[in-house]
Amino acid sequence: MDLLAVKRVLGLLSIAAGVVAVASPRRVSRALGLSFDDQAMSAFGAREIAAGAGLLAPVKPGPWFWMRAGGDVMDLVALSRAISREAPRKKAAYIALGAVAAIAVFDIVVAARASRNPREEAEAAA
Repeated sequence: MDLLAVKRVLGLLSIAAGVVAVASPRRVSRALGLSFDDQAMSAFGAREIAAGAGLLAPVKPGPWFWMRAGGDVMDLVALSRAISREAPRKKAAYIALGAVAAIAVFDIVVAARASRNPREEAEAAA
């Protein structure tokens, strides 16, 4: 796995997802079948933008990978709590929960790899 390529792809994806959540929080909430308020969805988006910017910066990516993984855990908790209430579109909410769970596993694997391989992490600081 090329850590530099993963860092760049995840950075761009984080920024894209964050911009969408900040620019249109109500639409994102509705699409996911959730009833988050606009401020909460915007905060999740801002966190994604920050993680993406950190990954695209010329620094070691390990902490930023862990930030993404931590954010995934926050997202999983928020999604599971939202689903337990009266979600307007439960099926979409469960699909989002599954997708975030899969992303969380990937982010944790990447973060752990960066942490275990300091030389590879340093090379990805480009």
